[in-house]
Parts: sequence; C-alpha cells; structure tokens
Amino acid sequence: MPLNHPPQAIPDPEHTIHRLDNGLIVGVFPMPWLHEVGATLMVRAGSRFEEPQQAGIAHFLEHMLFKGTREISDPTRFHAHLESMAADMNAATGQETNAYWITLPPEWLAEGFTAFCDMFTQPALADIETERRVILEEMREDENDQGELAVPSVLGGMALWPGHPLARSVLGSRETVGRIQVPALREYLKRHYQGGNMALTFCGPIDTRAALELADRTLGRLPGGSGGNVPRPPDNQPTGPHWVAVDDQSSQFTLSLFFRTGGFRDEGYHPIAALRRLLDDGFSSRLQAVVREYRGLAYDVWSAFTTHSDAGFLEVGATLSPDHLDEGFQVLWEQLDSLVLAPPGAEEWQRLLVRWRASLLVTLDRPAELIERYVGDRLFEAAETLEHSWQQAAALDPAQLPAFAARLLHPENLAVVLVGPEARKTLPRLKNAFARFPGRRSAHGHL
Repeated sequence: MPLNHPPQAIPDPEHTIHRLDNGLIVGVFPMPWLHEVGATLMVRAGSRFEEPQQAGIAHFLEHMLFKGTREISDPTRFHAHLESMAADMNAATGQETNAYWITLPPEWLAEGFTAFCDMFTQPALADIETERRVILEEMREDENDQGELAVPSVLGGMALWPGHPLARSVLGSRETVGRIQVPALREYLKRHYQGGNMALTFCGPIDTRAALELADRTLGRLPGGSGGNVPRPPDNQPTGPHWVAVDDQSSQFTLSLFFRTGGFRDEGYHPIAALRRLLDDGFSSRLQAVVREYRGLAYDVWSAFTTHSDAGFLEVGATLSPDHLDEGFQVLWEQLDSLVLAPPGAEEWQRLLVRWRASLLVTLDRPAELIERYVGDRLFEAAETLEHSWQQAAALDPAQLPAFAARLLHPENLAVVLVGPEARKTLPRLKNAFARFPGRRSAHGHL
C-alpha cells in the first residue's frame, strides 16, 4: 500500500510571522511565481461577539466599511479609485471572524493597500439606509416564501445551542438589523478592530521587509487591545434528538443530521475529521458509494465538519425527492451506525490516510488555506503546522474510532433538520420511523 514506508515530512511554506507594537499579527508568504499580491485582514469578531439586541452588527459593519472613506466618501468613486489599479476586494463575516481581502498588481500594491486600510482607520459609514435595504434583501436569500429562515446549518445550530450566539444567523434578524445605527457601528469598530485582535497576511511577489513596513505604516497606529471574550456554550445542552422542519417551495427535501462536537482547539478534532472522511471523501467513500452509487437515492449527498474555536458540528445530509425521503433517512443513519459497529478495514483506512496527507500537501498551493492555518488561527491560539496536522492524523488508531463514534453519534446529541415541500407535515413520519431504526443507541459518555 502507498504508506507502507514512512512518508517524508510535510514542509512548512516559506513565511514570516511578525507582531507589530500594537499587537497586530503580520504574516508574509513570498510567492514570486504569482502575478498579483493578495492581502487578507482577519478580525477576531463576528456574531459570537454581539449583544442579542444588536445581532447582525458585525455583518452590517462589514458592509458599511465598503461605503467609502473620509478621503473618498462616495462609495462608487472609492471603488472606481481602487479598480483603476486593477484591485479586487471582498469580505465575509463568520461567527468568530470578519475577513477582508484585496488583490493588486505589485506595482499598485502600496497605493491600493493604503486606500484599502483607510476603510478600517477612517471609514465614512455613510448612507446607512441604502445598505440596510441591501442587507434585508440578502436575508431573503435565506428565507422561504413565508419569510421564515430556511438554512439547515443555522436551524441545526438553533437546536444544538439554544439561546447562545451560535444559535442565530450571522445576518441577525429583521428587527435587530432595523435598529442598528451609525453610533453603534462605530462603537463595535472601536471595540473589536484593535491591533491585538487582528491578523494581516500578504501572499505573492512581495519582499518581506516591504510588507512589514507597509503594514506598520497603514495599520500600525490602530490602538492595541484584544476585544472581548466569546461566550462559551453551556456545558449542559438540551437532550435530543431535536426535530426541526421548515416548509419550502421546492421539488426536493434537504435532510440534514447534525451532531454537536467540540471545536478546532479540542482533542477530538482529528478523530471527528477521520469520521467525516470515512463518510464522504471521494466517490468510494461510504455515503457516496451507498446512497448515490449503489442505491441511487440522491444526486447530492454530503458530510461536513464545521468548527469554531470551542464548538462545532458534524453534518450528514442529502437532497432527496419525496419518494426517496424515508429510505434516504434510514440509509443515512445506517451509514452513521456503521462507524460504531466496526473499525474501518485496512484498505479503506490506508486510502483515507493517503488522501488526507495529499489534501494537506496541496494546502501549500492554496494561499487562503495557508492564511487561515498559519496566521488567522493565531487569533485563537490554535495555529498548527501542516506536519503537525499530519502527525496527528497518522497517529490515530482506527480500532478506537467505533468507541469514539458511539460517544458522538447518538440520538441525545442529534438535531434533524428537514427543509422542503410540506416539511412540517412530513416530519412526524420521520420521527416515527426513527424510533424503529436499528442502532438507535443511548449516550455512552460525553465528548
């Protein structure tokens, strides 16, 4: 098999990590083969840092920072100024981070990046009502025709962490977004966009010294500080299984099974990542082989492991027609149960390790993944080299995975989310069927 001989160590990419006097982390990855420089600013902020009455403010601020600066207060002129230098920029808000990025030709880097940083040091925050309308329209993308939230991952979070910031949409609600005003945005900016709460990374054909000087000149005067602490999920969560249904005008159901896990800083991270790969990592993996290839129940079937610093969930799901819903639900559970009943065979485990190591190696070719792993994760004291990740994966004992899976994949830790045509009427049928499934185990411990 491919791993009969010890593989070579996975090298670290060439990079430098530096901390400015105000606490700002600066990473530089020289990549002279590229033809543009990418700069990414990550902020330890997001929906977990919001007060309930201001839910959505982190995302609202992300939008408003693109509305120009004191020097160029008209948003269109501001973007035209940057685009005249061939710049492209965008942003994303998560539950624990705000991320902003810009790409520029090397000859325009200094001027374009300086204008980009003005968004954070001297934002105009103008025309809030126009952007409020834009955000309300964005919310409609996550709703059904009745205005109800219909995003399975958010609905699953609401069931797994009720009353906690993890249990709400990053966008907030119509009520909270309707109340946010500019003073609140400025206060959130002041509290969280501090040097010690941010990490900046340059990737591309750039000299390390020049990058550090540019970072210090543009963001080095931000105040120090590290923002606030995130509220941890309570230790005692409501016992499942939890059942959630939302009607949606579509021809198929989206069925998702969520299991609450620890986060990317927890010891259980790599075993859960292994379970996820056994379920869904290539067409020969269990979900793809059984649900799609052998049974023909779904075109789209998946497993995903979503983590935050101290919490997360393992998701297993499929898009199913009404005729295949009941059988699909049972087959999904059977595949989860297979992880508990027996360890993976030698051939399956070897294939998993080969693919796992290859996925780590190709991270060297993916600046966004390098940024998150080597720089962004430092905001949570969780940075891990590629080689250390590989050693953690290679050290796993497949014979111990069934016991680990039994502690994770039990009904008390489960949230079932169904979105689709007459989902509310259909859900009781799934609940009744689930009660008769073989392999419905009680908890054998806690993660």
